[in-house]
Amino acid sequence: MRERREARARRSEVVPAASPGEAPRHSRPVPRMPKTRQDTRVRSPIITVSGTLLIIALTILAFAGGRLFGRVEPPPEEPATGAQVSPGSAGPPAELAIIATDVPEEDAAPAPAEPLPEPTQIPLPAAFKRAPVICLDPGHGGGDRGFTRYGDDGSPEMEEADIVLEEALEVADRLRHRGYTVVMTRETNTAVNEEGKDVNGDGRTAAHDPPRSDKNKVLDEIQARINICNKAKADLLVSMHINGYSNGRPRGYETWFTRERPFGDRNAMFATLAYAHMKEQFARIGYVLPKDEERGVLPDSTADVQKEHELYKHFIITGPEIPGVIVPSKMPGAIVEALFISNDGDAAVLASREGEHAIANAYENAIVEYFERYPPGA
Repeated sequence: MRERREARARRSEVVPAASPGEAPRHSRPVPRMPKTRQDTRVRSPIITVSGTLLIIALTILAFAGGRLFGRVEPPPEEPATGAQVSPGSAGPPAELAIIATDVPEEDAAPAPAEPLPEPTQIPLPAAFKRAPVICLDPGHGGGDRGFTRYGDDGSPEMEEADIVLEEALEVADRLRHRGYTVVMTRETNTAVNEEGKDVNGDGRTAAHDPPRSDKNKVLDEIQARINICNKAKADLLVSMHINGYSNGRPRGYETWFTRERPFGDRNAMFATLAYAHMKEQFARIGYVLPKDEERGVLPDSTADVQKEHELYKHFIITGPEIPGVIVPSKMPGAIVEALFISNDGDAAVLASREGEHAIANAYENAIVEYFERYPPGA
């Protein structure tokens, strides 16, 4: 975009008018014959006529002689402003050179844009003993598309898996610019456990799932994500999602955390910060919910997770150990649901550049503030 603006500015620049007697800036100057001084002496008619004929003959020879005898004086050297001639070549005749260089500025090829300078790295705060390690988990992926908006009403088709991946990549770039270490559970449009391995070690995989169930597939997929975060020794896990519902009425954003963990207070703190910054950033673009529609910061023990996974009282990605089934995360974290893809108004915000920036800003600001409260290594 910057290069286009600069090129457009160059095309719209006004060329300064030439001073009296100066040639236009975009062409070579046209040679002018010197004016002769007027002669006031009286001569006889014969001498006058003879002299006149002699002058005419000399003038013809002056102009044509060079061409008749194969010699042309080169035009005076001037800086090239249009088509350039390589050293040693005769170049085109002067009149053609003028035509070749007389090109309107708007049609001339713009000069190549200079490369943008690399952004300056933001130094880590002095209170940090080391760089924070963040594990970003864009939900779903591969065959699991999350909530999908099919666009049957003429609106664009949208998939949760795509949206959260784009958000995660943007947030990762921003955090790395701050000197943070970022790992992602997925960076492409694939599942983490794409090969369908028995990641959680319970001896069961998707092949053991009965019809209309993906329990074992989901358990192995989530365990694969937790393993990535644990292996990286992350300080914070952020599970990024977009909400959805069977009808288009629910709207807004919410965060979920697990209180029943050794770091439950930090889980609650990050969930609170993420919600507060979502609210602030959405308000900046004019998205404000009535007080009674705000969804809030919620402990996952209040969620109806048993509908999907019987006997589980918490969301697995941030929840406690399930003996023989799940090895839990070893760091604080929370789940963020940024708007409802099933709601027309929320979907319009998600599809807009303003909405994308608001969500990325909220994630970045919440993470930065969290580590200001809990400096890594302190």
